Amino acid sequence: MKVVIIFCVSAFYNDLKKIYRNSGVETYSEFDVKGFTRKYDKDGAATNWFASSKEYYDSIATFTFLEEEKGSALLNQISKFNQELECCSPMHAYMLDVEKFI
Repeated sequence: MKVVIIFCVSAFYNDLKKIYRNSGVETYSEFDVKGFTRKYDKDGAATNWFASSKEYYDSIATFTFLEEEKGSALLNQISKFNQELECCSPMHAYMLDVEKFI
């Protein structure tokens, strides 16, 4: 059993839902996250355009429990999305072992 955790900016939330649907993920949980950055260019502007107009940017964190094969397929879909992305703020995904559960 694996847990897959995915972070994306709110602007890509619908894309993430589509990825879940296309990957056959039937259940997941989500919560809102405020992302902050300390990365600035030489002019003092935030390097991430999602955060450039305010102190933080709105993100979504999701997680789902899957068998390894399905988790790997989901990560492949995230990777494909990121490769086709023409701007910044790719999705971040992690697949971790679940050692125990009740």
